Amino acid sequence: MYVDVEQKTWERILPFVTFAYNTARQDTTGFTPFFLTFGHEAETTLDAMFQEPIKYTAPDFVARLVTQAEESRQLARIRTLEAQEKDRRRYN
Repeated sequence: MYVDVEQKTWERILPFVTFAYNTARQDTTGFTPFFLTFGHEAETTLDAMFQEPIKYTAPDFVARLVTQAEESRQLARIRTLEAQEKDRRRYN
């Protein structure tokens, strides 16, 4: 990635690059790394400004989050294994 001529601004740019990577949907898994780590998509300031009021209790939220995160991780594992098998067949 091009930063500038002197290549000395990485410490300023890196958080933005990291956020962009972590919030980009990956072709293999179909999920963002952020979602697979935290169980929900990252929220930007703009998202928070226009967010609907929460209509469920904290225990309901936690239960839904845990279930959704586990199901998503299992699906990501399956998709990754399928992609690996497809690559194996292609290259062998």
